[in-house]
Amino acid sequence: MRALLRKSLHRFVHRLGFRLVRATPYERAIRNWELEHEPFYFVQVGAHNGITSDPFHRFLIEGNAWNAILVEPQAPCVNILRSIYGDRDQIHVVHAAIGPASSSFGGNQDFLTMYRIRDDAVGLPHWANQLASARREVIASHRDRIPDIERWIISEEVPCVSLDKVIRDHAFPRVDLLATDTEGFDFEIIRQIDTLPSLPQFIYYEHLHLPEAEYAESLRFLRDRGYTTHAVNNGDTFAEQR
Repeated sequence: MRALLRKSLHRFVHRLGFRLVRATPYERAIRNWELEHEPFYFVQVGAHNGITSDPFHRFLIEGNAWNAILVEPQAPCVNILRSIYGDRDQIHVVHAAIGPASSSFGGNQDFLTMYRIRDDAVGLPHWANQLASARREVIASHRDRIPDIERWIISEEVPCVSLDKVIRDHAFPRVDLLATDTEGFDFEIIRQIDTLPSLPQFIYYEHLHLPEAEYAESLRFLRDRGYTTHAVNNGDTFAEQR
């Protein structure tokens, strides 16, 4: 009976030009908030190319109510992001990195040393160009899957700004969702929420490359500020204001 009801519902929805997709708990929380808070303000740090392993690409494509700032330090990825979202005035692509919380920015751009895989690298897995971090040891830690990874790592200076400056520059009145995927630099970014006019309602961050002690500290930091947290998979954590 359950399978029959499911098929009937799918057929009905398809006739209307839609499809049913099972939503995870964090997706439901975001969607429910979005319905009551339009426009929805989204900041993504480490946006990469906007598609590969990106849990929020579908939200941006489907959600005309989403105003977004996509922060990405790698120039080739920035070009892809601009080609994807170039016709969406409410989606802003920023070619920069978010610097560490301890830096003093003073409103001007500073620079951050970023480590990444060389553009001319050959014979590497398709996901290798996603490896870019302010922590070289995080990139090198993938030697179990790329034995000669050391020969492909390069460093470059990239412009960086503080989290609050990016948000002020785009006149966002608040942040509904902050997402970070920065290969081990995520807690440095999350700590900067204290500099914002108000705390984000939701935070989604990669914890996979955080040392165990730092991950525990990040959870304490968020819970002290009124967030509930839970791991959504083996590498990411979702936090929601209570």
